[in-house]
Amino acid sequence: GDIYKQTNGTGNFVALGQTSRRWQGMTTLGTDVYASVSSGGDIYKQTNGTGNFIALGQTSRNWVGMTTLGTDVYACVEGGDIYKQANGSGNFIALGQVSRAWYGMTTLGMDVYACVNSGDIYKQTNGTGNFVALGQTSRRWLGMTTLGTDVYASVHSGDIYKQTNGTGNFIALGQTSRNWYGMTTLGTDVYACVNSGDIYKQTNGTGNFVALGQTSRRWQGMTTLGTDVYASVSSGG
Repeated sequence: GDIYKQTNGTGNFVALGQTSRRWQGMTTLGTDVYASVSSGGDIYKQTNGTGNFIALGQTSRNWVGMTTLGTDVYACVEGGDIYKQANGSGNFIALGQVSRAWYGMTTLGMDVYACVNSGDIYKQTNGTGNFVALGQTSRRWLGMTTLGTDVYASVHSGDIYKQTNGTGNFIALGQTSRNWYGMTTLGTDVYACVNSGDIYKQTNGTGNFVALGQTSRRWQGMTTLGTDVYASVSSGG
C-alpha cells in the first residue's frame, strides 16, 4: 500500500509514491508527519510535510495507532505495549502497559486515549502514568480522533461513537455498519476511512458521515497537517 494526501481538504486523495508497506497509524508533530508499519515494521517520518517517509530505525514491532501530545509522539503495538518518543526525537520507549490489542489513539487536552480491538477504551490522564479502562462495551475499536472537546472512536464492522466533552460513555452515532478504521479531524470536519471501502466525512461535527467517492483501498490510518489530510493504505493480507 501507499500513503495518500488530500490537499486543502478537497478533491481526491493522491498517492505519494511510497514503498508498499503495511502502513497503519499516522500522526503529526509540528510540520512532520509520522506513519507506522505493522507486522514487524518500523515507524517512518516525512519531514516538513514533503518528500518520502524515512524509517526511524525502531525495533520491528506490530506498530499500529499513533498520536501526539505536546512535543511527544505516542505509538501503540497490537499485542504489545504503548511507546513514547519524547520531544519528537530519539527512540520510542515502552511505557510498561499491559499487553493488549492496542489499536487507535488520540489526545484531548493533556489526556491520551488508546482503544483496544475487541476490548475497552483507555485513558492516560495528564500524559503520565498508566492507561486506565473507561469501562466501555467490548467492541472492535480501531480508530480515534478528537473534535473540540469530543472524542470519536470507530468500530470495525460496526458504528462510529462519540464521547461528549471528554466524559461519560461513547455513544453510537447511528452510522451504517462498515469496516471503519482510521479517523482524523480537519477544522470542524471529522474524517473516517473504511478498510476495503471509501473515505467518509462528517461536516461540522454533526450529521452522517458522507462518502467522498475515493477508490476502494485498504485504508487504515489518517492524520491532518495544516489543511491537508493524509490516509495510509495497508498492503498484504
